[in-house]
Amino acid sequence: MFRLRGLAFLGCLAVLAVSARAQYTGGATGTSAPAASNVFGKNYHISFERPEAWGMKYFASVSLLSGLPVPPSNEGNHFGSFSVGIETDWLPQLDAGQQHIGFSGTVPEALNHAPILARPVVRVGLPAKFSALVAAPPPLELWGVRPHLIEFGLERPLFERNHWAAGWRGYGQVGSVRGAFTCPSGVLGFTPGSAGNPTRCVGVSADRATLDYAGMELQVSYRIPSAPKIIPHAAVGGNFLNTVFQTHAPVVAGMDETRLWTRGGTFDTSGGITYRFTDQIAFTVDAFYSPLWVTRNPRSANPVRTNDGLLNVRAFLSYTFR
Repeated sequence: MFRLRGLAFLGCLAVLAVSARAQYTGGATGTSAPAASNVFGKNYHISFERPEAWGMKYFASVSLLSGLPVPPSNEGNHFGSFSVGIETDWLPQLDAGQQHIGFSGTVPEALNHAPILARPVVRVGLPAKFSALVAAPPPLELWGVRPHLIEFGLERPLFERNHWAAGWRGYGQVGSVRGAFTCPSGVLGFTPGSAGNPTRCVGVSADRATLDYAGMELQVSYRIPSAPKIIPHAAVGGNFLNTVFQTHAPVVAGMDETRLWTRGGTFDTSGGITYRFTDQIAFTVDAFYSPLWVTRNPRSANPVRTNDGLLNVRAFLSYTFR
């Protein structure tokens, strides 16, 4: 019975992986002249270090299914085991300069919506010490954004010797997040084209950021002999991001449907501590960091390339059934 469940679960993961699409992201757009039904916009491939691409990389990195390992019980990895948990990730608020990502970094966008990312995580033990993971934030509109994301992964210990353990995890994500990023309601009280409404918005936008990725990481942990409930760990990973931003913004000139897309690689590292209350209940806290390079003034005579990385804290509470 466990074998049939494991095979069915892997089949679902395979279908999800095959459905992974090319992705896109970007910034706001707008023009002048009044119109109500004119629809305009082009499809642009942008550099992976443009400000618009940095915004996509930043929020895709927030959702990476990395770190926060659940250490095996004293019985080791168990085929047919089943664990559920809740992960909560802190989303640092971006300052005014960081939110200037539209039009090559000259126009601000509304990026400080949700303060956290919360998602349930399910892990199933498979044969040969493999485990499959599935996670997805609830598709509910909170703080003005609605996620339609699903993350999936496969992991396995590489070796377990004395108090040391090392493992591998591969993971991916497909889906998008919808919200009013280019034309939030707060700009509509200002005259189109003014400093308070530089993108000439005449209504609230319904933009979509697609945040697909695939990656893998290596994890290492150490069970302290004198305090076996406390397990420090660290991980390092590499990722391929394929993101799209589809604008859907009512502006003075009509409906802006500009589409921006980019793709490229990032790496990340994380580290933290797991406290195992019992053999079934574990609580993990990680610090996560990913360097993200950006050229914020690419059109100037002297563009400056800087690292504006993501540093946040993540927590995970899990319960394992036997």
